[in-house]
Amino acid sequence: MTPDAALLAAWRDGDTRAGSQLFDRHYARLARFFKNKVGDEIYDLIQQTMLTCLERCDQLRDDARFAPFLLGVARNVLLHHYRTRARKHDKLDFDVSSVADLFVGGTTIIARRQRDRALLEALRRLPVEDQILLELYYWEELGGPALAELYAVPEGTIRTRLRKARQALEQALGRVGRSLGVALTDSGDNLDAWAREIRALVDGAGSD
Repeated sequence: MTPDAALLAAWRDGDTRAGSQLFDRHYARLARFFKNKVGDEIYDLIQQTMLTCLERCDQLRDDARFAPFLLGVARNVLLHHYRTRARKHDKLDFDVSSVADLFVGGTTIIARRQRDRALLEALRRLPVEDQILLELYYWEELGGPALAELYAVPEGTIRTRLRKARQALEQALGRVGRSLGVALTDSGDNLDAWAREIRALVDGAGSD
């Protein structure tokens, strides 16, 4: 299999087939990233992410770092998307504002189990940066070093942020559970497994 970095370099040099192959290879990953955060703009944001990766091709030196590179670009594209749609007098703070605040509309992901609906909704009620961090950790399985590279901060800072984001998620789950009339009694360990389990549900949502 041709490495991602080689495909990106070939695309930069004019090989459109390499670009198409790279797009197809990572479409599901990017769709998963955007699904619980925006409405019908997913495909446009995926295209924008891939084109931005092409523009920044020279920043990628190591194929093993392609996933953090790609998802870091996707994060920037998402935050820019929110900024361009905000009203001029709005002051966006992605450490405070949630997807539920910024995007009027529910998730397009259909969950049959109440606990799954609760987790997806709880994620959307977290500050945007907390939601992104947890989804990158649980769904994309990026560990501390990769996340530290993506955010350009020390790994210890990432681990502190993850701990705080996880605590915020547990609190949000309690609030969502009460609003749905559901008792959510999962322990911390079960929450880890549950959050990862949701990835399959997100992958299956809206895939046509």
